[in-house]
Amino acid sequence: MGQLDNQPENSTSSNTKEIEALLSSMTQELRDIQQNIVVQLARDMARLQAEQSRLTADIQKLQNQQQQIQSKQMQGGAGRPMQQQQWTKQLAQVMASQLQQELSERLKEMVAPPPPSQSLTTLDPNIGMSSAQTGNLDENAYRLLASLDTTLNTTFKNLQQELSSYQSSLSQQLGRMHSLQQQGEVILETLVDRLIEQLQSEASNVQTTAEIVSNRRQGLPVGTPTNRGDRPEGTGTQSDRNAAEKAAMAEVRTATPATPVPSPPVESNIFLTGLILALLSSIIISFQNIITRAILSPQSLFGLWSGQVLSPGAGNSLLILGMRMLFVVPLMGFILAPILYPNTWRDIKQLANPEKRGSVWIVIGSGLFLFMSQFFIYIALGNIPTGVAITLFFIFPPVTAVLAWIMFGARPSFIFALATVTIYLGCFLTVSGRLTGGAPDGNLGLGIGTAIASGLTFAGYVILTQLSARKLKLHPAPFSVINFSVILILAIPFVILGSGEGNFFTWNVLQENWTGLWIGSIALATTTLIGYALNNFAIPMIGAPLASVVAATGPGLTSLMALLFIGEGLGLNEWLGVFIVTLWVLGISVDNMNKQKKPAPVAPAPAKQGA
Repeated sequence: MGQLDNQPENSTSSNTKEIEALLSSMTQELRDIQQNIVVQLARDMARLQAEQSRLTADIQKLQNQQQQIQSKQMQGGAGRPMQQQQWTKQLAQVMASQLQQELSERLKEMVAPPPPSQSLTTLDPNIGMSSAQTGNLDENAYRLLASLDTTLNTTFKNLQQELSSYQSSLSQQLGRMHSLQQQGEVILETLVDRLIEQLQSEASNVQTTAEIVSNRRQGLPVGTPTNRGDRPEGTGTQSDRNAAEKAAMAEVRTATPATPVPSPPVESNIFLTGLILALLSSIIISFQNIITRAILSPQSLFGLWSGQVLSPGAGNSLLILGMRMLFVVPLMGFILAPILYPNTWRDIKQLANPEKRGSVWIVIGSGLFLFMSQFFIYIALGNIPTGVAITLFFIFPPVTAVLAWIMFGARPSFIFALATVTIYLGCFLTVSGRLTGGAPDGNLGLGIGTAIASGLTFAGYVILTQLSARKLKLHPAPFSVINFSVILILAIPFVILGSGEGNFFTWNVLQENWTGLWIGSIALATTTLIGYALNNFAIPMIGAPLASVVAATGPGLTSLMALLFIGEGLGLNEWLGVFIVTLWVLGISVDNMNKQKKPAPVAPAPAKQGA
């Protein structure tokens, strides 16, 4: 210990200096290494940036070249499958010829005999080696042939796939052209038929008028054929005949004929038959309302059943509507509609075309409004008398006219405004009888509200039907098939939902009432189809405007039939309201018929209008 304590202090200071020198040298080396790494990284960054700029330039150049190639292809008629097939065949031929030439050259080189010097040196001892070389040559040849075969097979498969794709695209384009050709033929055929009918009717009208005036001038009875060969001298030129026809037309229009011109008996029979069919259609539709009333309220119809089959309500109304459409849709779609219009399903399929696909919502929307109208009127018929419900339902003609004014610009007349006020007065008189007499068999407020709602939604259905006729030019038969199908599709989910308990759409049917319910549903479906068919047969005979006039007798006919068939009478105020509504609905229909009717000559042929 004494020796350690006696050591000098210089040793400690020298160790400290050595450590500091070592640290300084290590620091300097680390700085040099850092500087070298930074320099190398800077060089690498510069090189990468240069590479990046060069790659960007190459990409831009390739994009420009691609755009130029695409523009040249578009200008040169790209998309022509026949030219591309020819180019592919030429390319395949060139590739095959080049591969064949190269293969023949390689085979010649491998099969060529070795030089004479080598053949002399390999006579006796190396005979085995020459045969081995020959085997190697054969193996190489087979290997080259196999690779060539694989390459050719792959090439021809690719070519076959491209040709198949070109053929499929060409067949699709030809199919589109064929469909467009068919549509054009149908349009031209319809246009030509209409022009021929119009020209024939005009020619027959002019001929009939000229004969009538000629007979009157000669003192012959009306309808006697004139001898066109016995004309006075000087009247044989075309100008004289034209002048005579114009004078005859003017005389007929200005003067009242002394002898009435009777219509041909065949035409009068056709008109009378059409009028009877339209009236029968209106009677059957009214009878359909009475059947619905008998199902939903305690009534007795022909002794078939007494007492209600179902209680009035939302779920039961939807159940009746769904069961009715379950029979109507297949019978209408597959039996009645093809009879009335053979091209029903062709027109329905054409709605999937791109030019009509955007307007299909009109047909679906009309089916939705018809579904709501039927749903509301079923609830109304279960709570208030049939005549009152149908009278309130017939508020739809004024609402339809107002909507047509808003959407189509068809401004109503003063007669229409007077009729609207009177119709609403008649509805008030009909409802006042219920308010004073009460409605012991149902909910009065619910019945009145749903009857009015049914009329309003039916007005929306009528407007969408007119819009469909303008945009889609769809025949009523396929239009009705789609509407009935929409009603069935909408009713099915509610019926399924109503099979449970505790919701708004729950339906309740007693076990002993299922038979009467099925009978009532079949009767509703039958009256629907028969009424529709009779109306479609009547429209070509008497015209759509007159058929609408006959259909406007609905409130009066329904009230009378309800009194006769189920003994459902009305009060004095109610009968007065029914009479006023029926009268002014008839007035609106006659006014519309006069607006649509064109001035016709004397004794015209009946117009053959399609349904």
